[in-house]
Amino acid sequence: MSGSQRFTYLFNKYQKGTCSETEAKELMDFLEDPTNDQLIKTDAYNFWNTLSDNIENDSLDGMLLELHKRIRKYDKETNKHRFKNNRFTNFLLKTAAVLTIPLILYSGYLTFTGEGWKNYASKIAIHTVHVPAGVRTDFILSDGSHIWLNSGSVFKYPDQFNGKLREVELIGEGYFDIAKDPDHPFIVKSGVLNVEVKGTAFDVISYPEDTEVDVIVESGLVNLFTGQYEGRKHLAALNPGERMTYNKNGYSASVTQVDAAKYTVWKNGILVFRDDPMSEVVKRLSHKFNVDIELQSPGIAEYVYTATFVDESLFQILDLLKISAPLDYTFIEQKKMNDNSFSRSKVVISTIKNQPMKNR
Repeated sequence: MSGSQRFTYLFNKYQKGTCSETEAKELMDFLEDPTNDQLIKTDAYNFWNTLSDNIENDSLDGMLLELHKRIRKYDKETNKHRFKNNRFTNFLLKTAAVLTIPLILYSGYLTFTGEGWKNYASKIAIHTVHVPAGVRTDFILSDGSHIWLNSGSVFKYPDQFNGKLREVELIGEGYFDIAKDPDHPFIVKSGVLNVEVKGTAFDVISYPEDTEVDVIVESGLVNLFTGQYEGRKHLAALNPGERMTYNKNGYSASVTQVDAAKYTVWKNGILVFRDDPMSEVVKRLSHKFNVDIELQSPGIAEYVYTATFVDESLFQILDLLKISAPLDYTFIEQKKMNDNSFSRSKVVISTIKNQPMKNR
């Protein structure tokens, strides 16, 4: 039996609840081995195809890309990309989200690591949720805490919280509305930076490709630290309306006053920019749509932009940028690599010659 067939066999048994302890351990080893990523992704694709026979593409990422192509084509044909009541475009965007739900569910299988495996017999497990590009999701944890995950995020959480701490792990961006429990602090591990709360609403932005981690507090009190909880190094205590930016390279932190809502409305499908430099704008667009964005011309990064977007596609937003400033862009399609994976699509933004840049 090949590795792919064995993985499919084990996962099917797991879904039916018929895995033995030895088989569950073998499945865990499959999932934790990064060399199996393509195998797992292929199996997820096959699983998705059983739910949707009308999709023809050779990758999960390609499915979403194809939807974006259709949206862009419709925009150009109708010239209605500037209007928020574009019913067909909104339908396609919602379709993209719906089609991705099976992948989120498929990625939410139980995996076991460290102490989690020791608790296998008592059915305490760690869930891992992968959120595809261009999709948001939310759910309720066992303690009543409400979690929203942004595009491209990975989130790990236990079936049940046992012990003194309520611990979860985040890669990407998450908004947390934490159920109050003063006796059991809630800990978000986000790489080098950890967040401690006891009943708070806040946002964490921690993508691995970024040099900085941001934490924005909407309500309550947030304590930030590095290292393990016992023996931790305290960095800052944040109040509502404060943002801490932690530089992962320089190990330095700065705290500023902000409009917290500007950073948290993404959970409602809204992107808000208020006098933000273009470097910040393209970083958030890159995260949301899983594309690389290059600012090709000098001076674009400092261009200040103000706008609000409600569930617009990437191409709608780029076209709006062209309307508001002497900018143009080139979209470079993703390419299939030798290992059957795909490179990220790329957008190159440049200025139009002989036209001055004016902040909007």
